Amino acid sequence: MTEKDIRSEINELKAQLESLSRAGEQGRQPAAGSAPLREDDGGGGATGGWFHDIVKQAEELWSGLDVQLKDVPAKTALVIFALGVLTGRLLSKRE
Repeated sequence: MTEKDIRSEINELKAQLESLSRAGEQGRQPAAGSAPLREDDGGGGATGGWFHDIVKQAEELWSGLDVQLKDVPAKTALVIFALGVLTGRLLSKRE
């Protein structure tokens, strides 16, 4: 990818992020005549039940990885990371 392509992709992603942020803000504001949703009633407010579930799962995954990574030697972790970077670069050049 050229620098021009990367910059245009970044600008497109920024525009998408802004539109999603606006949509999220509009979704958080209760409609006229409707009762505001509480986070604990399962109504799925701005940070509804599904979001809390995802955050909880991510925290559990991270704490599990933290425990497992403490047992991995530093050289092995570095080699795994390098292989991941190499694989990512090779896959990105394929496109």
